[in-house]
Amino acid sequence: MNIKMNLIERYLGRVLVGHTLLVLMVLLVILGFSEFMIQVGKLTDEYTFEKGALYTVLKLPVYGYEIFPVALLIGTLIGLGGLANHAELTILRVTGWSIGRIFWGVMKSAFILWICAAVIGEWVAPASESYAKKMRGEALHKSFSIGASDDFWMREGERYIHVGQVISDTQFYDVRIYDMQDGELKQTMFAKTARFEKGEWHLFSVEGKRLDWKMALSRLADRPEWKRLDYIAFKDVSLPVSLPVTPTLLQTLHVETRYMGIWDLYQYIGFLEANALDAEPYKLAFWRKVAMPFVILGMIALVFPLIFGSQRQVSIGQRVFVGIMIGMSFHLLNQIFGNLSVVYQLPAIIGAFLPSIVLVLSALFLLRRLH
Repeated sequence: MNIKMNLIERYLGRVLVGHTLLVLMVLLVILGFSEFMIQVGKLTDEYTFEKGALYTVLKLPVYGYEIFPVALLIGTLIGLGGLANHAELTILRVTGWSIGRIFWGVMKSAFILWICAAVIGEWVAPASESYAKKMRGEALHKSFSIGASDDFWMREGERYIHVGQVISDTQFYDVRIYDMQDGELKQTMFAKTARFEKGEWHLFSVEGKRLDWKMALSRLADRPEWKRLDYIAFKDVSLPVSLPVTPTLLQTLHVETRYMGIWDLYQYIGFLEANALDAEPYKLAFWRKVAMPFVILGMIALVFPLIFGSQRQVSIGQRVFVGIMIGMSFHLLNQIFGNLSVVYQLPAIIGAFLPSIVLVLSALFLLRRLH
C-alpha cells in the first residue's frame, strides 16, 4: 500500500511539475521578449545589441522568481484539470483517496518546486539583477547612486559620514566625516576618495581639524565662563577609517527591494535602523518572502474547489483564464495591503501576511463547501 501511495504521489508530482515548468517557460518567453524590446529602444554605441540581449537573459531569473506563484497556480489548474477531464481523479476518489489526501500529495511536489524557486530568489536572482544593472549602467555612462541623488549620509555611533558620490562598490568620492562627543564636534575630516582595501576602508588625500573646547573665564559679570575653541589642522596621504558599510552591502543596493535576498534584507534593515532611516518598505519585502510558503499553500488549496467543484469538462483556455484572474487579483490585493501598511505605519508583518491569510481562508471555506 505504501508503494502504491508513493507511485500515485510521484505521478501527481510529475503532472504538477511538468505543467508548472511549461507555464513558467511560456511566461518567461513573453516577459523576456517584452524586456528585450525595451532594451532595443535604449541601444547606443556603447550599449550594444549583445549587451541588451545579455541584460534580458540576466533578468530572467528575477522574472522567474517573481511569477512563480502564478505559474504554479496555472500549472496546477491545467495539470489536475487534465486528470479530472480524463476521470483519473474520480478513480482516485473511488479507490479511497480523499480530497485532503490528494491535496497533501500535490503539496509535497509544490513545496519541492518552491524550495528550488527560493534558492533562485535568494542567490541567483539578486546576483543576476545586480550584475545586469551594473553592466547596463556602465554602458549607458550612469554612475551608481543611493536613493534619488548621488550623495548620502550614514552614521556609526557618534560619527556622521557624508559621501558625495559612489563611484563603485569599493570606492567613494568626496567623503566628509564629523566626529561628535557628548554633543560637541571633536573632529572633521575631508578626503577626496575612499577605497576598500585589504578588508577595510582607507581615506586618501585627507585634510582635517581636531577641535579642542576649553572652558575660559569671562570678564563679563553675567557670563563667568565660556567655551573657547582651539583646533589643530592636519593632512595625511592615506588614513584607515571605520565606515558602517561594506562592498557586499553596497552591492545589494543595485537590486530593487523586492529582488533582494532575505538575508540581505535583514542586514540592510539593521543598517537603516542604526542610521535612524525609514526601513518599513524593506521590512515589508522581508516579511513577504517569509510569507511565500503560505502563498503557495493558498494557491494550491484554491485550485481544488475549482477542480472538484465542477461537474463538467472545462477547456484548458478556461483554466488558464481563471488562473490568470486569480493570480492578478492576489497580486493586486498584496500590493494594496502592503502599501496601506507602509502609508499608515502598520506593522509590516500584517501587510505581508494578511493577503496570504485571506487567500488560505478563502480556499478552506470553498473546500469545506465541497464536503
